Amino acid sequence: MKKYLLLTPILLLTACARMDHIQVGDIDQSQGKLKPISVKVSENTVNVDATLALTDAVLTNGSGSDEVEALRTIWALMNMGPRTGNPVFNDAYAQNVLNQLHAQCQSGKITAIRSVREANDYAIASGEIVRIDADCII
Repeated sequence: MKKYLLLTPILLLTACARMDHIQVGDIDQSQGKLKPISVKVSENTVNVDATLALTDAVLTNGSGSDEVEALRTIWALMNMGPRTGNPVFNDAYAQNVLNQLHAQCQSGKITAIRSVREANDYAIASGEIVRIDADCII
């Protein structure tokens, strides 16, 4: 048990960034100066599958337990289907990005919209990020 406690800070300090999705919208050929605008929102979450695997390894010394495996199966079935990144607790965290983008562009003419979906992983926790970059036609 003591060796797992010594490994905990190392697991918590390691991190990895990953890009899940990037998309580029149409480019408006209107005349005018371009001003770059950007909106970034994020939500933190816990990687439940990794947490259950770590719990299983610590509690059973790697031999596995039926109860934790059952929880992992239930969690996997609850999160079936296409998705990017880990499921977050608040699905609506990126709903206002369009309003925030329009607030930065007084003319309302937005072009070259680039949406980026990325995440930072910290072993059992992660930060899910949505970033929208665009150009405002002045």
